[in-house]
Amino acid sequence: MNHRIRKRVRWFGRILETDLPIHRYLPLAADPADLVLLREETLASAEPNDRSIYRSSFLVAQRPYLEVVERDGHLVVRFEHGSRFELRSEGIRYFGADSAIADAEICFLGLVSALWLEQEGALCLHASAVEIDAAAIGFVGFNRAGKSSLAASFLAEGHALVTDDVLALERSIAGQVIAAPSFPQMRLWPTSAEQFVVDAERLEPVYPELDKRRVPVGHDGNDGNDGNDGNDGNDGLGTFVDHKLELKALFLPNRQGTTLSTTRLAPREALIELVRHSFLGNLGESVVGIDRRFERLAAIAEAVPLFRLTYPNGLEHLPQVREEVRKALKTL
Repeated sequence: MNHRIRKRVRWFGRILETDLPIHRYLPLAADPADLVLLREETLASAEPNDRSIYRSSFLVAQRPYLEVVERDGHLVVRFEHGSRFELRSEGIRYFGADSAIADAEICFLGLVSALWLEQEGALCLHASAVEIDAAAIGFVGFNRAGKSSLAASFLAEGHALVTDDVLALERSIAGQVIAAPSFPQMRLWPTSAEQFVVDAERLEPVYPELDKRRVPVGHDGNDGNDGNDGNDGNDGLGTFVDHKLELKALFLPNRQGTTLSTTRLAPREALIELVRHSFLGNLGESVVGIDRRFERLAAIAEAVPLFRLTYPNGLEHLPQVREEVRKALKTL
């Protein structure tokens, strides 16, 4: 029997009830849960009736880092390091050794969350977002594209974080594109963390072997959940938006050259970039279906302006980049 502590928290604009110890990064909630995530002592790693949905080309010890199969009408997500998740209609079950719970947390807050959200009708982009003038503004990009540093610079200026890395979008009844707040944490490389956070060297790493750091957003990064954010008193960065916002615009950072400019892309060009920067890529197409997913991407490309934002590399240029973003927003 599972006697682990279960808490309800706010996560991607929904209520999550879980015994996975990630509550220090998520605001507490009292409303009924939209999703229940619980640990099982054992989850079968493979069964004869498994149907392969996706296998990553990235290998670890000559094995796919990620594999997704369909088992009896539901998805099973397996990571090479041992974490496994079953996405069932009644909720998600996960397995991971005690020593791998940190990995299970990262996998759930990233890929597994995106999978569940897309099954529920959302579309997830590889993007960060902040609040500007009561709307969400997103920065789309792959790892090291500069999206998190740009978002962090807006937080340092007084704007609030909506999400970092995974931007979940859905359509309102009125047809607006809505951005869901994820959780009050960013992940920054040391150079960026040192630029925006006091005592950045005390921040804990995302992985022990990776320099990227967890940056809590808001006081202590835990909203008072447990009195311990794992950062020895570091007050983190900025504030967090804990409600859904209309997405007003998207920007595609392009750090090159010596000039600063924005170019609004036509919907067809924007669609190509959104396909490239969808968080789940081919996995999302396999799970949701190519046609349905393309329709979601095309609807966003038509409804939300996407600007290519070109600027010189270097954190010292970010004040001017923020002004360029504001100038572009004034054209809408």
